Amino acid sequence: MKDVLDLFGDLPDFPGKKQPKNRPEAQLQSSILNDRYNGAKGKDYIINGIRQTFYSIGEVCKALGKSPVTIRMWESKGWIPKPSFRTPTPQSEQIPGKVPKGRRLYSQDQLDTLLDGVERFGISEHYSGDWDGFRKYIKDNWKR
Repeated sequence: MKDVLDLFGDLPDFPGKKQPKNRPEAQLQSSILNDRYNGAKGKDYIINGIRQTFYSIGEVCKALGKSPVTIRMWESKGWIPKPSFRTPTPQSEQIPGKVPKGRRLYSQDQLDTLLDGVERFGISEHYSGDWDGFRKYIKDNWKR
């Protein structure tokens, strides 16, 4: 006779759809999958017939470990260029008196450039990072 557990061979060893976070093998697997982007998920759009992956400002913030206010400040001060793409403009006014524009979208290359710059120039450490090197690196490597 077969072992009773063989009847359940293809079932996961946990209930539900999400794998538990407190098991060492689950933590290892999730860290391998998401170590570069910290769980940020892109969305595919077709631009000029080419499928490209873009990230919203929230997903960029998740990957960088920063807040949206920080990324918008970097953009307003000219430390990073404004994103080349936006979602379609909303049909109606979202905030009274403010012109609707659509959400910022950052390409895969732009996110990789930001991640590389933050890592290379120690921007995670607010006061000790090489901000001049970071700004120059972003300016030289930003792809539109």
